[in-house]
Amino acid sequence: MKRIVLLLLFMMILPFAGKVYANNMIIQVNEEATVFDNRSGSLVQVGTLSAGQTFEVTKDYGANWWQVRWAGYYGYVDKRYTTVVSATTYKNKVQTLATIKDYIVPTRVTPIFDNSGNKLVQFATLSEGVRFPIYSKMGDWYGIAVNGRLGFVHSNFVEEEKGQETSNPNNTKPVEKPTLPPPPPSKQNGYMQALENVTLYDLRRDNPMTIALLLKGQQLEVVDASDETYVKVRWGQTYLYAEKNKLKLMNTPSYKNIGKDHAVKNEYFIPISANSEVYDCTNKTLTPFAKLDTNRRYPILRKEGSWYVTVIGGREGYIHSSKVALDRGVPVMMYHHFLKEHELGRFKNVSTTMTDVQFTREMQFLKTKNYETITTDELLRFMRNEITLPAYSVVLTFDDGLLSTREYAYSVLQKNGFKATQFLITSRNESSAAEQMFNYDDLQALSRQDIENMQDVFSYGSHTYNLHDLIGNKGKMLLIPYHEVVQDLKQSLTLIPEAKAFAYPFGQYTSNTIYAVKEAGFVMAFSTQPGYNKPYDDVYQIKRLYSDQKTTFEQFQKMVLPYAK
Repeated sequence: MKRIVLLLLFMMILPFAGKVYANNMIIQVNEEATVFDNRSGSLVQVGTLSAGQTFEVTKDYGANWWQVRWAGYYGYVDKRYTTVVSATTYKNKVQTLATIKDYIVPTRVTPIFDNSGNKLVQFATLSEGVRFPIYSKMGDWYGIAVNGRLGFVHSNFVEEEKGQETSNPNNTKPVEKPTLPPPPPSKQNGYMQALENVTLYDLRRDNPMTIALLLKGQQLEVVDASDETYVKVRWGQTYLYAEKNKLKLMNTPSYKNIGKDHAVKNEYFIPISANSEVYDCTNKTLTPFAKLDTNRRYPILRKEGSWYVTVIGGREGYIHSSKVALDRGVPVMMYHHFLKEHELGRFKNVSTTMTDVQFTREMQFLKTKNYETITTDELLRFMRNEITLPAYSVVLTFDDGLLSTREYAYSVLQKNGFKATQFLITSRNESSAAEQMFNYDDLQALSRQDIENMQDVFSYGSHTYNLHDLIGNKGKMLLIPYHEVVQDLKQSLTLIPEAKAFAYPFGQYTSNTIYAVKEAGFVMAFSTQPGYNKPYDDVYQIKRLYSDQKTTFEQFQKMVLPYAK
């Protein structure tokens, strides 16, 4: 390692052509922050900035975003995870090159290191598949220019891609199309008017989601009318679709309540009243132009007194605060062990154990109230703001892969048509006999056969291969060398090779733990921190809630509500 550091230090003093980036506003990252590319019109994660690091920004991009340079284009960072500071704390500022010839393409999440001190310090990551120009190379290390800062990535994490010699994008203005958030639609596409009450659909999930009802005679701005079936309108940072045969197209609108869809905040409300119309109030009278669904989240543009303002299809709408509640995000429930009341014995009042009767009642409540149990993959997409989810959504997770879930949870979930995820300690599952009798006095692990038999209900994630142990009050995962953690996590995937989600044993983790989880190939990780999950929250620190023997039924009902009463 000393040899590598010395080589990299030598590289730092090599002369470079060009000039250093001009000074810009400086931010410090308070917790790991995602960098998004939006050139496709949607947000795509291209990397992260590490907690505690400082960075220059190229632009203060509105209320919610910082703009930074990234691989020859612009990246965007959520302001919530940063603080403005007076100066950078790093020395490895980088000068530009005249030409770019070759690129690296990460084969997995890849750490980027600063080597200007006496040790390698990670300051950012590259996402898998993100093409990045090579700045320099020596030995097994590639140098790259990251937002005006020299970083190094190891060749084990990337593939080299030969390219044609082109101008260095750092010498010209990076691509900025489309800007972030997306611009309002061009008026050259015209407007539409509803010939009857027309449903507006979100088509990003497998099944179309009804978002709103455009009332008869009302109009919205059109983004695209070229499709034979649907007309496309903007909604926040995405699009809605209306059936073309129920509309007429026009060149000039009659409404004046023009709104900027792209200016919405990362805050949402949920209608809680059947009277969920949104109003045009430009003429000092309230005229409803659309009706919202009570099982949806709607982006907030602003609040005016007792009224919330949202925007649909380039048109502002008002709804009274008494008709809505503020969304607090998607709840993720955490369960472990189940027993009948008379079987509790030594598990009486243990927080990780609940009775079969209590669990059945909770699941029946979710079914009666039409909750949708969403998969971890859908939660990931929601947190990346790639899809919206019903307001009444919940994720069901089960830690430790215990046999009691087969005895008391599986049939209940199956009967209600629910989906859930089990986090397995796979060494225990590998050693479990295929035909094992349930013993309520013991903690038994599911067998391979059990896992296969329950795939109609459960998907499976990792809870490590064999690191679910406490040494004193600390989890073993925090105490062993980093490479051993990565090796264990990768080994856990031999039983569940498709697994993409991870749960931290005992809820304990550090920044190094998070990176090990990423290096092992997991795209999300679940903590035991209480709370709810919103778009742009950290997908490696997903919050969860739990119900135990002391939780009342009334407490559970409040817990899973998407808003606080």
